[in-house]
Order: sequence, then C-alpha cells, then structure tokens
Amino acid sequence: HSLSNCHRYISFFELYIEYDPFFTPPEVQNPWLSDSAEFWEYEKQVKDVSARRVKRWAFSLKELLADPAGREHFSKFLEKEFSGENLKFWEAVQKLKTLPQQEVPDEAKRMWDEFLGPDASIPINVDGKSFEATKKNVEENPDRWCYDEAAAHVYHLMKTDSYSRYVRSPMYTEFLSGSKKKTSVKGIRSIVSFSGRKEAGAT
Repeated sequence: HSLSNCHRYISFFELYIEYDPFFTPPEVQNPWLSDSAEFWEYEKQVKDVSARRVKRWAFSLKELLADPAGREHFSKFLEKEFSGENLKFWEAVQKLKTLPQQEVPDEAKRMWDEFLGPDASIPINVDGKSFEATKKNVEENPDRWCYDEAAAHVYHLMKTDSYSRYVRSPMYTEFLSGSKKKTSVKGIRSIVSFSGRKEAGAT
C-alpha cells in the first residue's frame, strides 16, 4: 500500500514538475514576490495562450475549469456538441457562492426556473436523487449551497463524458499545436531581443 502511494506521489511530481517554480522558472513573475502585475493579466488572457498552459488542461477537468482560457475553449467545444448546458449550470452554481447574501435566495430561485423547473430555458439532466434534494433545498432553504448535490452530479457527467472527448478532440490537439508554434516564435523573438541588448551594451 505504501509503495503504491509512493508511485502516485512520483507520478504527480513528474506531471507537475514543469509547473513547479522550484524546478522550472514560471512564465510570469509571482505578484506576491515582485512589483509586477503581469500575472493577473496573464490569467485573464484567453487568446495568445502558451503551450505550457494548454498542456495543463489535459491533466484534469479541475485544471481546465480553473483557467479562464481553458473554460472558454471547453465551452466552445460543448457548443459544437450542443451540450453546453452542464457547464453553464456549473458556472452559475459557482457564481451563486460569490453573491452578497441578500441576493442569494432570489438568484437560487431564478436558477431553478432556468435549469431545473418544468419550463426551464436551459434544461439539464440530473438523477432523481439529486433533483429531489435540490428541489427541497431551493424550496426550504435557498442558500448558496443548495445546488451542491446537483452540481456534483453535473461535474461528474462532464468529467466522465464531455471532458474525455474534449482532450481527444481535434479542436484541443489543434489548439495545443498552434500554441506550441506561437510559443516557439516568442522564444526566438526573446533570444533575438536579448542578443540585441547584449550587443548594444557592448558598444
């Protein structure tokens, strides 16, 4: 059992070593250790995304959804498959948890009408147990956690179905390939720029 755990730790280390700042320099400086605010812009950036960042999306659904660029790309994939309702619901549940308390009950009821009610505009499919538990929560105690069971079910569906298709799809592999080319060009430009600064300093 302990040997199995050791193998898991080693596999995890090997997977994430490229993203460990102790072993691999980060693409942008840590904003808590420098005066640079570049990290915050990098996180919001959804167009010119590095290959290093795109590769991480294939580690897990959690990594994909944690990156705004990854979430946007995954959303486009789901739209092509006409199955974007699960992600929209999951995002709405996350947003609900950030609202001021006085807005939560009304938003919880609005979400019910949008996703789970009889005339839902964006209907989602959840199992009977999750549906009944959520319905009871919304009716009796519409707080910021009332959709957690339904959201967990939807997350599991995305993880086992949509996400596994996404990482194998041409849409993802082509985006990763394009990001690698952009990263290579950036690397060449930085080397040329660095060489130019050295020569200027020597004269």
